[in-house]
Order: sequence, then C-alpha cells, then structure tokens
Amino acid sequence: MIKLTTDIQRSFLGRLSSLFALAGGFIMLMLAAITVASIIGRTTIGQSIEGDYEITEMGLAMAVFLFLPECYIKKGHVVVDLFTAHCKPSTLHKLDTLSDLIFTLVAFLFVYRMGLSGFEAKEYMEQSILLALPTWWTYIVGVVAMTLCGLCGLYNLFTVFVGGKHE
Repeated sequence: MIKLTTDIQRSFLGRLSSLFALAGGFIMLMLAAITVASIIGRTTIGQSIEGDYEITEMGLAMAVFLFLPECYIKKGHVVVDLFTAHCKPSTLHKLDTLSDLIFTLVAFLFVYRMGLSGFEAKEYMEQSILLALPTWWTYIVGVVAMTLCGLCGLYNLFTVFVGGKHE
C-alpha cells in the first residue's frame, strides 16, 4: 500500500518551492546590491549603473514569480475571515478545497497565457530600451513558477480526494 503524505512542505514539490524562494531571495539580494551601487555611484562620481531600472524591473518580476509557490504552500496569501470566522470545520474544509481548485485552475490559465505572451515577445524580439535585454526571459521564469504553483494545487486537491487532511 502506498502511503501518501499530506504534508506538501516535505514533498518534492515543497522542497522545489523552497529552492525557488531561495532563488527569488538571491535575485532580490543582487538587485539590492545593484541599486545601492547605482545610488552610491550617482551621488559620489555622478555616474549610475546604466539600465538599473530595467534590471530591477525584470528581476523583481522574476523574484515575485519565484516566491509564489512557497507563499501558496505556506498559506501566505491574504485570507479575509470576516464571513468564515464562525463556520464549522467541515465548511472551512470545503471552502479550502474550493479555493485550491480555483487557485489551480487560475495558475494553469496563467501558465497558458504567459506562455503565449512569452512566445510572442520572442517572435517580435521584444527587448528593454537601454540594455536591449530580451523580455521573454521573464516569461520563462513566470511560466515555470506558475506551473509549480498549479502542481502544488493539484497535490493539495489529490490529498483531499484520497482522504487526506487539508493542511
């Protein structure tokens, strides 16, 4: 008999989500260093890092996408419990399952739409203005991270439907 763990944080997807979050944190650290170097250069020698805004913009987009799977797994999203504060646990369980289903569908919809947008950006050779960085790189990170989000949602739904607890 196969034993299924309902703890997604210990699963392969959970570990991969943690690695994605670490990569996002590393990107944020590098962006902070670039920003500080640019500000120091601008104030001391009158020369900033060319394209620092473009680098920051693209880096932040990638970092945010890399943080999303870990945020989903750890239930770091905003929950407004105004209407559910006094619900029975069974009702909360059903609402959590429904929210997982909706999240999973939306995640895969984002994968599809961002994939199309990324292909279009590559086809039209879309690039940043100053540094001429291809913008489709950002779409790749977004597609991969949202695919992981969708897989985490499927994992949660699978554990619920085979009798596991929704954590």
